[in-house]
Amino acid sequence: MSTPPVAAAAPNPVEYEPQNMGALLNALTQPNTDTIRQAEKAMKPLLKDPRCIPSLMQILHADPNNAAVVAVALPQVRHVAAVILRKRLTGHYANLDAQYRSLLKAEILQILAHESERSVRNGMVGVAAAIAKLECTAGGTSWPELFQFLAAAAAHQDPMARELAFSLLSEMTETVYTHLKDQFQPIAGLFQTVFSNPQESPAVQKAAVQALGQLLSFLADDQEIEVFCHLIPAILHVASQHAHDDEDLVSVVLDVLYDLAYSPVPAITTHLQTMILFCLEAMKAQDMEMRVRDSAALVVATLAEAKPKTFGKEQALLGQVLEVLFTLIENSEESAAGALFDSNPTWREDLIAEAGGTMDDPDDPYDNPTETSMAQGTLDMLACEIPKKFILEPLLSRCMERMASPDPRRRKAGIACLGVVAEGCAEPLRDHLDEVMPRVLQASRDENPQVRECACFCLGQISEHCQPEILGYSEQILPTIFSLLDDKTVAVQATSCYVLEMFCERLEPEAVRPMLDSLVRKLAAMLEGANKRSVQEMAVAAMAATAVAAEEEFTPYVAGVASLMEKLMVLKEENLFSLRGRALECMGHMAIAVGRDTFRPYFQATMACACEGLTTSSTDLQEFAYAVFANLAKVMKEEFAPVLPELVPHLIDVIGTDEGQLEPAEEQENVSVGVAIFCRTLVFFFLFSLPCP
Repeated sequence: MSTPPVAAAAPNPVEYEPQNMGALLNALTQPNTDTIRQAEKAMKPLLKDPRCIPSLMQILHADPNNAAVVAVALPQVRHVAAVILRKRLTGHYANLDAQYRSLLKAEILQILAHESERSVRNGMVGVAAAIAKLECTAGGTSWPELFQFLAAAAAHQDPMARELAFSLLSEMTETVYTHLKDQFQPIAGLFQTVFSNPQESPAVQKAAVQALGQLLSFLADDQEIEVFCHLIPAILHVASQHAHDDEDLVSVVLDVLYDLAYSPVPAITTHLQTMILFCLEAMKAQDMEMRVRDSAALVVATLAEAKPKTFGKEQALLGQVLEVLFTLIENSEESAAGALFDSNPTWREDLIAEAGGTMDDPDDPYDNPTETSMAQGTLDMLACEIPKKFILEPLLSRCMERMASPDPRRRKAGIACLGVVAEGCAEPLRDHLDEVMPRVLQASRDENPQVRECACFCLGQISEHCQPEILGYSEQILPTIFSLLDDKTVAVQATSCYVLEMFCERLEPEAVRPMLDSLVRKLAAMLEGANKRSVQEMAVAAMAATAVAAEEEFTPYVAGVASLMEKLMVLKEENLFSLRGRALECMGHMAIAVGRDTFRPYFQATMACACEGLTTSSTDLQEFAYAVFANLAKVMKEEFAPVLPELVPHLIDVIGTDEGQLEPAEEQENVSVGVAIFCRTLVFFFLFSLPCP
């Protein structure tokens, strides 16, 4: 192309000649950092001039009659030329005269029509899409020749041409969505033709799915999406056909379904069943990467959140979903009580250390989705979002049927799933405790340790979320916990501490009295004998809950428990700060339980440790300290007053640190704001609860 890009431009100087420009482009493809850096430096001033456009086009055209061009027209060089051309068109296109722009567009279509190198062809697709966007944005001709070319290519007998047409549409998604809504019907027809042809090339179908998927994602919240909604089953069918050999295509489709989940368009709801069944197949696929299967589970959970009534009314479909989730947990070798510990960093650290790894390990297996975590997370969302009148019966029937099974894997799944749904279905579940609790208590005595561990998890969840009705079962639950604290499996022991903590929080002293001595002794022995920090933390939390339940009857145990806690409150290792904080918390709970006179001997030591915690960088430890201050102020009353001159200025400083930051971007800032709000509350508590001197 010899026509100059600008009306009054001078002829191209020697550096713009194809052999020189081509040599620089070739340098960019070399595996040498210095070579690439030098080429970039040399090209930078050239690319600021509009004359770079015809030079790049000469290389891309690769005219066989031009020896200078052929010498540098390697496929990789031409691909780089296309990438650079696409980027530079944005800045230079407005400076090109109308005649040259027409020639440029014609040349691009010619290259697209005849280019055999896939990488170059794909690069030119990007160039064509860039010009189409520029033309539409400027309110120009919108390049009608491109759409004629696209329609012809989509109907061409050569599958490579048809694939090119949909690659173009994919690259032009934003342009089509923004400027070409009047073309939606004919574009939908192009997709329909491809999907309805059983002999169509897989490559063409995949390109069509990619293009339509992107367009659907863009249109998710617009009524215009209805033009394309009838094609949703077709893209799911294509993706299903190629799921075994193209997981990336499945991922693309799952991303589209996620974007469509909240679409207000009624036509999306029409295809709810087809979408969910597609996701279930992906979730069940053992040979598929977990990241893809987890994405499918996320779509199911999101559809339940976005369309809960529609989902719930489809009882047969809901039953299929639940059966898949239960079966995944049933067939997994993992502990189904893992949902309890997923958010517990100490527990995860112990598990990783046990496996010989560290928390910084990029291949941390506990940081990746598993079949069990995927199924439990989805089940939790269903239980929380779908109306209880639709989901409770199919959930409970599956839990109860599995808990009665002779197969320990099914018993594990049944009791674990009951624990998972206890929060979301808490209200109606309270009315079924008479039916459920015998099975739960039986599972806690199961011969299989995984079933017992899941029973502990379930007991803890029910104890936490089915208050106060669950307290009526204290005479059965407390002996069960007592027995589980002696279990041979460490995971069961730890989980039983969680049950004790959840259950005892609202018990009256007379309920815990018969087993108080035994409980305290067992928890103390567990605390001293455990070599896992997570077990120690749970034992301390359970001890605190026991003290709260026993109230003044805990008095005989204060000295011994305080002796244990005082050792933990002075731990200096940063990785032990969470255990140190739990010990502080336990001292605060004991103070509330036994009162000022009994706790007075331990007040100063507890205050000293809490104040020292404020000097650390651990936000968690600081929050534990603030909670202790609040409890001790309530218990010690005027005896707490002497520490106020030192403590209140610190609290006011913390309050002022994040003043005005309503939407902090970083997670740490969110934690800081939480601390500031807590401190503000604490200051008001001091002001209004302590007696005046």
